[in-house]
Amino acid sequence: MQKHLQQITADMQLEENYYTLEKALLALYFHKNCTTKSLAHTTNLPIPIVSAMKKEFAKRGWGKHSLTKKGQLAILQYFQLSGADTKLYLQLTTDDAFRKEWITQNISELSAIYDARPSADVTIDQAKCTVETALKRALLALDYTMLFNKSILCLGDDDFISIALAFLLKKLAPHTTTKIVVLDIDRRILCTISKIAKDYELPIITDYYNVQEPLHKTYANQFDCVYTDTPYTLIGAQLFLSRAVNALKPEAMRHVFFSYAKRSYQKQWQLQQSLYAMGFVIDSIKYDINTYEGAQILGATSQLFVLQTTEQMNSYIPNQRKFTRPIYTGEIERKSVGYQCIHCQHSLTVGAGNQFTTIAQLQSSGCPSCKNKKFSQIKRTVQKIQSQHVLGHHILIELHDCNDTLLNDVQQIKTIMCQAAHKAKGTIMTEHFGQFSPYGVSGVVIIQESHLTIHTSPEYGYAAIDVFTCSSKLALKEAVQYITEQFNAGNVTQHYMHRGK
Repeated sequence: MQKHLQQITADMQLEENYYTLEKALLALYFHKNCTTKSLAHTTNLPIPIVSAMKKEFAKRGWGKHSLTKKGQLAILQYFQLSGADTKLYLQLTTDDAFRKEWITQNISELSAIYDARPSADVTIDQAKCTVETALKRALLALDYTMLFNKSILCLGDDDFISIALAFLLKKLAPHTTTKIVVLDIDRRILCTISKIAKDYELPIITDYYNVQEPLHKTYANQFDCVYTDTPYTLIGAQLFLSRAVNALKPEAMRHVFFSYAKRSYQKQWQLQQSLYAMGFVIDSIKYDINTYEGAQILGATSQLFVLQTTEQMNSYIPNQRKFTRPIYTGEIERKSVGYQCIHCQHSLTVGAGNQFTTIAQLQSSGCPSCKNKKFSQIKRTVQKIQSQHVLGHHILIELHDCNDTLLNDVQQIKTIMCQAAHKAKGTIMTEHFGQFSPYGVSGVVIIQESHLTIHTSPEYGYAAIDVFTCSSKLALKEAVQYITEQFNAGNVTQHYMHRGK
């Protein structure tokens, strides 16, 4: 079946992966009859593309507006949907009110299991999500056609998302061949999940894994989607997502459901730059899913990114050797928060090195003086443990629609680049420029503080320029402004990067 879908994708020259065809076939299987317009809405494809897709289905005897018996059998076997609850599937995928009610009704069924979770280990940035959050996250796999006949990786699972996924599977399609794998550094988590999986006959496999070690070849390129709630540091997110890239199958349109704390706009920009560098597309950002225990005190919520892979995937951190840099919040910064008991005004500090390391622990124990469980925050302190010094600043400039005569004038380009170095207040050590035949110029200005380079393509009206410095004292903006003014490009883009952070 998969080969048929891949062939259809190739024949139609469909940019979307065959997952889009799977989504269409599931809609035809569960809805019984689908118009071209409704399938276009389901798959997010233009109507002419959907019409062509349905013709390809018909060629193989699967049906067009509705499935033939051959088509029904093919889908049944491919997704292992024997015994599937069609009514529940339709209600969960089409009725938002029912979906909310279903989550509420099933919280109590899972609460006893979730209450058995080990206590959160704050040294590795654990924080328990609510049962409602776990169910909402599990339903994302259903929404993105990642639930039936798939391989799902939970990279770190103190939230027990694996349990919620397996629970949803048993409700919807108890005989599907979906495999759920949990990789975690916390053996308490692994032991508890393994016992629950055995007791409830859930399709979950657990294994110990320290994400700072390379991903074992057993798990490389094996998964259709990954769930991960990473450390709330940029380097931690980069490492976990790099391992997710290593674990995913190489085709495009795989998914990562990635939870991360809300951050300042600057830190959010840095995160999104990393996602772009790895080749991810942000399909959506969910702000109404993630809630953690203790939220009534902390306002503990985070955002959830739905990431989609492309054909340009690349690990930000190579999967070759042990990663030795600190990745957890407590290794990079030490937080302490002052609280005051609302009842007796007793004050105390929560954080590493204190009697209570988290507000949840304090709330559970109660005020040491009066046992009241309500507190107000009075002071918050953050101490940086690791230096966040940046070793270099790198600006990549792309100039389009430039004058082709200027782009082929080696002497004038040399003058502009040397003058730009002076504008930046750099100290020129040497320079070298060369002209190519039939056209094009490349050159470098070595400054005491690093370099400026240029490569031109006059035939395309294009120039690629790098300005790199290891000194924060240089006037880079003045240099960049001078360069863009001198070349008078019709279109200019700039990319800023920190090096050696």
